[in-house]
Amino acid sequence: MPVSSREAFNAVEREGMFLPNGMMSQAGHDFIKELNTVLPVVEDALAILGEPAIKSRASEYRNGVESRRSAHAMARQPAPPGLLKRAGSLAKAIGSETKAIVQRQPNLTAKQVAARLAVCASCDQLRPNRTCARCGCFVDAKARFRSQDCPLRKWPAK
Repeated sequence: MPVSSREAFNAVEREGMFLPNGMMSQAGHDFIKELNTVLPVVEDALAILGEPAIKSRASEYRNGVESRRSAHAMARQPAPPGLLKRAGSLAKAIGSETKAIVQRQPNLTAKQVAARLAVCASCDQLRPNRTCARCGCFVDAKARFRSQDCPLRKWPAK
């Protein structure tokens, strides 16, 4: 075991793997990270020794770690606004857009809408159902409203 892994193991012995609230401690995270860095070396050594089933199981373990990591990241995202706030935002957006139509403001071009949607696609606040975690709006609709802007100020109203 490399020296850094030994240090991580000693930290787990000192601080414990889990916190009192059931979450994994920083020492536990560091230890798991160390284990994941040595796993490919162990897999290759076992494959050379003729154990393909072990290599397959190790690969499944790594895939499980990645899926748990992404699930944990999704769980840490803030909850979207409630239904009442979302309804209020929609009413305000419709009112603003109606005012823009009455004032004969020019429509957004397809290029402007595409640029807005590209910004939303790269944003960490975009939910899988294409809503914004910050404002709760459907980004495909909001990006087309000339009177609306991003709540994170990533794209302005026209």
